[in-house]
Amino acid sequence: MTLNRRGTILTTLGLTVACTGRPSVGGGTEGETEDSGSTTSNDPTNPTNPTNPNPTSVGTGEDETGPNPTTGPNPTTGETTGPPPGSDNCCEVHEGPGCNEPEVVDCVCAQEAFCCAFAWDQMCVDLAMGDCMATCEDPPMTTGEPGTTTGMPGADCEDIVTFEMQPNEATLSGAWELGMSMIGEGEIIVLNQMVGTDGTILFEPDIPCNDTWYVWVRYWEQGQDDSYFATIDGMPMPEAIFEGDCTGGGQGYSWAALNWRDQADGPCTYLEDPWAPNWDAGTHQVEFSYRESLAMGRILITNDQDLIPAP
Repeated sequence: MTLNRRGTILTTLGLTVACTGRPSVGGGTEGETEDSGSTTSNDPTNPTNPTNPNPTSVGTGEDETGPNPTTGPNPTTGETTGPPPGSDNCCEVHEGPGCNEPEVVDCVCAQEAFCCAFAWDQMCVDLAMGDCMATCEDPPMTTGEPGTTTGMPGADCEDIVTFEMQPNEATLSGAWELGMSMIGEGEIIVLNQMVGTDGTILFEPDIPCNDTWYVWVRYWEQGQDDSYFATIDGMPMPEAIFEGDCTGGGQGYSWAALNWRDQADGPCTYLEDPWAPNWDAGTHQVEFSYRESLAMGRILITNDQDLIPAP
């Protein structure tokens, strides 16, 4: 019989190891008086077309033979010790035989029977990561609820991340619908006043890493009518007021960093400005509803506190 590099150990213990397979792997309303001093028109300019008052919408089997030196009797002491075989990461040294990827176990143990019989040492790891192409992934973490799992928690951001979400990426309800601007803004979200003023604009950004995130909104301003109700991940309640421009001037679409004005406070008085949430990696929600402004463009999400979008 040809012995591998651990043949001496196997012979000394009087064990014959066959490894032909893997081991067992155990607010406000339309027409209200604006806080900053002017009155909102009951027939406001259509944000899609300023000349038109009505918005248009557009193995089984156990291949391992012989005693299991980890879960079975120890050949020296007769005691049963150690964790179930195959429960550890293939890319980490551990005391028991086998690892958590059956195909990798088959490949490694075909070259080194010791890895299936005794322990998963550095030689086993080297084979797993080299010839046997182990993925080096831990099993998913359980949440404690039956039938559910969750991945590893996200890491902190190391780089600047900036991305935009277009109007067609929002979930719209009620009177909000997609339209096309007639003043060069492109696709927008517009309130169809023929339907009413209810409903929401919901953006759900998929955040890649843990950081402080800044939300910029392409809002529609018609002199004074520049505010919306807003929440982040469903808070606060009652909703915050997001004010595009509290100075009372301007016309058309502009960028503004999301801010938080309490409904009991006057214009230009903010609890947070900018309103920048500390988000962990994952999907979050930014939701708007009608207060004054009849339209909205896209939004921009960034972890760069110094970024100011181009006009």
